[in-house]
Amino acid sequence: MTTSALRPYTTVRIFMYTSIFWLLIGMIVALLVAVKSVNPDFLAVNTWWQGYFTYGRLRPIHTNTVLYGWLSPAFFAMWFYLIPVLTKTPLFSERLGVFSAWGWNVVYAAGVVMLFLGRQVPVEYSEMPLVIDIPIIILAALMSYNLIRTIMNRKEKILYVTLWYFLGTMIWLPGIYIIGNIPGAYVSGIAQASIAYTWVHNIIGIWFTPVGVGTIYYLLPKLSGKPLYSHKLSLIGFWTIGTFYIWNGPHHLINGPIPLWLMKAGIIPSLLMIIPVWTVLANVIGTMKGAWYKVSESIELKFLITGSLFYFLSCIQGPFQALMAPNAVLHFTYWTVGHAHMPLFAGFSLVAFAGYYYSLPRIIGRQIYSRVLMNWHYWLSVLGFLLFAFAMWLAGILQGFGWMDGNQVGAAFVKIVESLHIYLIARAIGGTLMLLGQIAFAWNIYKTATAGSRVPTEDSMPALR
Repeated sequence: MTTSALRPYTTVRIFMYTSIFWLLIGMIVALLVAVKSVNPDFLAVNTWWQGYFTYGRLRPIHTNTVLYGWLSPAFFAMWFYLIPVLTKTPLFSERLGVFSAWGWNVVYAAGVVMLFLGRQVPVEYSEMPLVIDIPIIILAALMSYNLIRTIMNRKEKILYVTLWYFLGTMIWLPGIYIIGNIPGAYVSGIAQASIAYTWVHNIIGIWFTPVGVGTIYYLLPKLSGKPLYSHKLSLIGFWTIGTFYIWNGPHHLINGPIPLWLMKAGIIPSLLMIIPVWTVLANVIGTMKGAWYKVSESIELKFLITGSLFYFLSCIQGPFQALMAPNAVLHFTYWTVGHAHMPLFAGFSLVAFAGYYYSLPRIIGRQIYSRVLMNWHYWLSVLGFLLFAFAMWLAGILQGFGWMDGNQVGAAFVKIVESLHIYLIARAIGGTLMLLGQIAFAWNIYKTATAGSRVPTEDSMPALR
């Protein structure tokens, strides 16, 4: 068997470093979108390029960059780091991993250019054209193949619960991407909306949730120094996520032009999601019993516990707003903007940050450069999100109740819109704090990789294929 000079965890490093680049791009574009919500004429200068900076082009770039540029590669990095560690075996093919990592970045960069040029499918979260969708599916399948082969070659015969969650995502991600993106480009009307929301909800529920929870279940015992409270609870959570989450899409169409039975088919599984959420909460509380003081000592643990808390809150908020009465008030309002950011940023991005801070020193043999910058990253991210989210939630409630009055048309409708201006300013300020936090994060990681103090690597392995 021939070997190459590829270092262990090269794939992880590529995904980590490039995902931070895309995180900054996504946050900068998000701030532009927030500013344009305050002042729609922002960047609307009378030049040939003004059409490229419209809201309709910037927002898809922001959402897709967060989904495919930042958070997906961040959890791919967790895949490629944790699976060899938990199986006690080298990655099946580091070369294939490196190809997948660079391929993902090249394909997504091409996708951003196409979105910027206006070449997009007019379906939320599914804007990528078919020419981008196909290589994304192929690359996701290649990564799944590489990691499943690694698990098959494992030296550790017991499958720790994190591997259950990761195996689920490897099977589910290519499937839900195909179902949620390919057919929607060829149908229209309510059929297109139903297909689209299968993807909109399940990119969170069947991709980010299992891989995020799996990451929590690995990091929590490591950072707390205590064994996981209950493996049985974690497996109950896994199977209930796989059983119930996939059906949640129709609750985005409640009170819309779909049959009542289909609405109920989205509401009931949404309520049943309380089961896996409580299993995670019980495991976090049970594991941390007697070790809560460590949260004040470990910034990584602070990120992890806060992300777990926001995950819990988002999964309580979701079933609540899936009920028909609250949905009638909150749907199509700014409330949804605040809710959508809670699992993706405040929940699973914070979990990913904890994963980066924990794993990077063990991969590159360098200590995190600055604990002070880690603290700034945490507080700017959390406080910025809270300002952003509460501004959107309050604006959404006022918006929804204002629209429920049948007389709110014409000038009265405009008056409601104008009354929300202060909340949009608060949203932009919160977004600015969040961006500053990610700048601190990116600089800290850069300095760690170039100037961090040398430490031994815990998980070193021989050269890989």
